[in-house]
Amino acid sequence: MYALVFCAGVVGCVDGCHIPIAAPHRDAASYVNRKGFHSVVLQAVCNHNMQFTDCYAGEVGSVHDACVLRRSELFRKLQPPSGHFTAGTHILGDPAYPLLEHLITPFKDTGRLSRRELAFNAKLSGARCTIERSFALLKGRFRRLKMLTMSLVKHIPSVIVACCVLHNVCIEMNDAVECEPLETDSDDIFHTTAADSRAAYRAGLAKRNRLADMFMTR
Repeated sequence: MYALVFCAGVVGCVDGCHIPIAAPHRDAASYVNRKGFHSVVLQAVCNHNMQFTDCYAGEVGSVHDACVLRRSELFRKLQPPSGHFTAGTHILGDPAYPLLEHLITPFKDTGRLSRRELAFNAKLSGARCTIERSFALLKGRFRRLKMLTMSLVKHIPSVIVACCVLHNVCIEMNDAVECEPLETDSDDIFHTTAADSRAAYRAGLAKRNRLADMFMTR
């Protein structure tokens, strides 16, 4: 079993996964993702057992992960003082996501990262493999998610989330299955804009620096 190996306070990892679909009859172009195929996005958070603790599906494939996050209920939960995250806890995300107090992302690699920052990024990357393996396990169990050919596109999100629920049940029942090859759907860098909450960003920046310092003292 793969586990989150990072530090105290990590309660999960978030990422987006493209679920291939047949080209819809309406607005098909908006479903084409950056890899060139039609899809809908599954955003999910997993725990150390590779079970999904938060799922949001249905955004068209052309929507960036950061935008999917902002349209999801998870983004509201990440905002203080929502009460969904206690002090000192956070989820981990890749560079596609904004840095927030309860969402920790890597230092942007400009080619000049310090040893401290590189060590932090390596730790975060290793821990984030858990969500990639969760998606691989999901698609290994429910191979229909490799290509959904449903005529009623409006029902696709419900099918995807139902598979996530059944995935959790299978893990609870110790049902073993082979993983699909790991995918890396989200590698774009998130750029902070003026519309972002500067207070939330500063809180995330301060926390990330504290975590990076923690690793250098070990």
